[in-house]
Amino acid sequence: MIVVFVGLFGVWIALARRFDPVSISVGGLVAAGVTLLQWRLFPRVNRALLALFRRPHQLALFIGLLLWRLVASTLYTSYVILSPRPEGRIVAVPTKVSDPLGRFLLLNAITLTPSTISLLLDDDLLYVHWLRRGGSTWDWRGVKESLERRLDAIFRRSG
Repeated sequence: MIVVFVGLFGVWIALARRFDPVSISVGGLVAAGVTLLQWRLFPRVNRALLALFRRPHQLALFIGLLLWRLVASTLYTSYVILSPRPEGRIVAVPTKVSDPLGRFLLLNAITLTPSTISLLLDDDLLYVHWLRRGGSTWDWRGVKESLERRLDAIFRRSG
Protein backbone atom coordinates (compact mmCIF):
# COMPACT_ATOMS: atom_id res chain seq x y z
CA MET A 1 0.00 0.00 0.00
CA ILE A 2 2.87 2.35 0.80
CA VAL A 3 4.53 1.51 -2.50
CA VAL A 4 1.36 2.51 -4.40
CA PHE A 5 1.08 5.75 -2.44
CA VAL A 6 4.73 6.67 -3.00
CA GLY A 7 4.43 5.82 -6.70
CA LEU A 8 1.30 7.92 -7.17
CA PHE A 9 2.72 10.80 -5.17
CA GLY A 10 5.93 10.63 -7.22
CA VAL A 11 3.92 10.80 -10.45
CA TRP A 12 2.01 13.79 -9.07
CA ILE A 13 5.24 15.64 -8.21
CA ALA A 14 6.80 14.77 -11.59
CA LEU A 15 3.80 16.00 -13.53
CA ALA A 16 3.02 19.07 -11.40
CA ARG A 17 6.67 20.20 -11.08
CA ARG A 18 5.61 22.47 -8.24
CA PHE A 19 6.85 22.23 -4.68
CA ASP A 20 4.65 24.76 -2.92
CA PRO A 21 2.76 23.53 0.18
CA VAL A 22 -0.65 23.57 -1.51
CA SER A 23 0.48 21.48 -4.48
CA ILE A 24 2.26 18.96 -2.27
CA SER A 25 -0.74 18.74 0.09
CA VAL A 26 -3.21 18.22 -2.74
CA GLY A 27 -0.91 15.62 -4.32
CA GLY A 28 -0.59 13.77 -1.02
CA LEU A 29 -4.34 13.78 -0.44
CA VAL A 30 -5.13 12.62 -3.97
CA ALA A 31 -2.48 9.88 -3.81
CA ALA A 32 -3.77 8.71 -0.41
CA GLY A 33 -7.39 8.72 -1.61
CA VAL A 34 -6.63 6.77 -4.78
CA THR A 35 -4.47 4.31 -2.81
CA LEU A 36 -7.23 3.65 -0.26
CA LEU A 37 -9.86 3.33 -2.96
CA GLN A 38 -7.72 0.90 -4.93
CA TRP A 39 -6.95 -1.12 -1.79
CA ARG A 40 -10.64 -1.49 -0.97
CA LEU A 41 -11.89 -2.21 -4.50
CA PHE A 42 -9.15 -4.60 -5.65
CA PRO A 43 -7.80 -6.59 -2.68
CA ARG A 44 -6.83 -9.57 -4.84
CA VAL A 45 -4.69 -7.45 -7.14
CA ASN A 46 -2.92 -5.99 -4.12
CA ARG A 47 -1.78 -9.44 -2.95
CA ALA A 48 -0.49 -10.20 -6.44
CA LEU A 49 1.35 -6.87 -6.63
CA LEU A 50 3.01 -7.63 -3.30
CA ALA A 51 4.31 -10.88 -4.82
CA LEU A 52 6.19 -8.81 -7.39
CA PHE A 53 8.05 -6.91 -4.67
CA ARG A 54 8.50 -9.89 -2.34
CA ARG A 55 11.11 -11.36 -4.70
CA PRO A 56 12.77 -8.38 -6.42
CA HIS A 57 15.71 -10.44 -7.68
CA GLN A 58 13.31 -12.78 -9.50
CA LEU A 59 11.51 -9.77 -10.98
CA ALA A 60 14.85 -8.36 -12.18
CA LEU A 61 15.73 -11.72 -13.78
CA PHE A 62 12.33 -11.81 -15.53
CA ILE A 63 12.76 -8.28 -16.89
CA GLY A 64 16.30 -9.09 -18.05
CA LEU A 65 15.09 -12.23 -19.81
CA LEU A 66 12.24 -10.32 -21.42
CA LEU A 67 14.65 -7.67 -22.74
CA TRP A 68 16.96 -10.36 -24.13
CA ARG A 69 14.01 -12.10 -25.81
CA LEU A 70 12.90 -8.78 -27.27
CA VAL A 71 16.27 -8.06 -28.89
CA ALA A 72 16.87 -11.60 -30.13
CA SER A 73 13.34 -12.01 -31.44
CA THR A 74 13.48 -8.68 -33.25
CA LEU A 75 16.56 -9.83 -35.14
CA TYR A 76 14.95 -13.17 -35.95
CA THR A 77 11.71 -11.54 -37.10
CA SER A 78 13.68 -9.28 -39.43
CA TYR A 79 15.34 -12.37 -40.90
CA VAL A 80 11.97 -14.14 -41.35
CA ILE A 81 10.42 -11.13 -43.06
CA LEU A 82 13.34 -10.78 -45.45
CA SER A 83 13.46 -14.50 -46.28
CA PRO A 84 11.12 -15.91 -48.94
CA ARG A 85 9.74 -18.74 -46.80
CA PRO A 86 6.34 -18.07 -45.22
CA GLU A 87 6.09 -19.09 -41.60
CA GLY A 88 3.68 -18.71 -38.74
CA ARG A 89 0.92 -20.56 -37.02
CA ILE A 90 -1.51 -20.35 -34.15
CA VAL A 91 -0.61 -22.60 -31.24
CA ALA A 92 -2.42 -23.51 -28.03
CA VAL A 93 0.15 -23.16 -25.28
CA PRO A 94 -0.54 -24.73 -21.88
CA THR A 95 0.50 -22.51 -18.99
CA LYS A 96 1.45 -23.49 -15.45
CA VAL A 97 1.15 -20.00 -13.97
CA SER A 98 -1.95 -19.99 -11.77
CA ASP A 99 -1.88 -16.44 -10.40
CA PRO A 100 -4.10 -14.09 -12.48
CA LEU A 101 -1.53 -11.29 -12.47
CA GLY A 102 1.17 -13.80 -13.41
CA ARG A 103 -0.92 -15.01 -16.34
CA PHE A 104 -1.55 -11.44 -17.40
CA LEU A 105 2.19 -10.70 -17.31
CA LEU A 106 2.95 -13.89 -19.27
CA LEU A 107 0.35 -12.98 -21.89
CA ASN A 108 1.79 -9.49 -22.29
CA ALA A 109 5.42 -10.63 -22.16
CA ILE A 110 4.75 -13.02 -25.04
CA THR A 111 2.94 -10.28 -26.97
CA LEU A 112 5.79 -7.83 -26.37
CA THR A 113 8.21 -10.29 -27.93
CA PRO A 114 8.33 -9.47 -31.66
CA SER A 115 6.74 -11.96 -34.06
CA THR A 116 4.16 -13.07 -31.48
CA ILE A 117 0.62 -12.02 -30.68
CA SER A 118 -1.30 -13.44 -27.74
CA LEU A 119 -4.86 -14.04 -28.85
CA LEU A 120 -6.78 -15.65 -25.99
CA LEU A 121 -6.30 -16.99 -22.48
CA ASP A 122 -8.77 -19.79 -21.79
CA ASP A 123 -8.35 -21.58 -18.44
CA ASP A 124 -4.80 -22.94 -18.63
CA LEU A 125 -4.42 -22.59 -22.42
CA LEU A 126 -2.91 -19.54 -24.07
CA TYR A 127 -3.55 -19.13 -27.81
CA VAL A 128 -0.69 -17.38 -29.56
CA HIS A 129 0.08 -16.55 -33.19
CA TRP A 130 3.75 -17.41 -33.60
CA LEU A 131 5.80 -16.32 -36.60
CA ARG A 132 8.27 -19.17 -36.16
CA ARG A 133 8.93 -22.71 -37.25
CA GLY A 134 8.52 -25.52 -34.76
CA GLY A 135 11.77 -27.25 -33.85
CA SER A 136 13.96 -24.20 -34.50
CA THR A 137 15.99 -22.40 -31.85
CA TRP A 138 13.13 -19.89 -31.80
CA ASP A 139 10.52 -22.53 -30.99
CA TRP A 140 7.58 -21.24 -28.93
CA ARG A 141 8.20 -23.77 -26.15
CA GLY A 142 11.57 -22.28 -25.27
CA VAL A 143 10.29 -18.72 -25.23
CA LYS A 144 7.14 -19.49 -23.24
CA GLU A 145 8.83 -21.81 -20.76
CA SER A 146 11.69 -19.44 -19.98
CA LEU A 147 9.28 -16.55 -19.32
CA GLU A 148 6.93 -18.83 -17.41
CA ARG A 149 9.73 -20.19 -15.23
CA ARG A 150 10.71 -16.65 -14.17
CA LEU A 151 7.08 -15.71 -13.43
CA ASP A 152 6.55 -18.91 -11.48
CA ALA A 153 9.54 -18.00 -9.31
CA ILE A 154 7.99 -14.60 -8.61
CA PHE A 155 4.46 -15.80 -7.81
CA ARG A 156 5.32 -19.09 -6.09
CA ARG A 157 3.59 -19.44 -2.77
CA SER A 158 6.10 -19.32 0.09
CA GLY A 159 5.65 -21.66 2.97
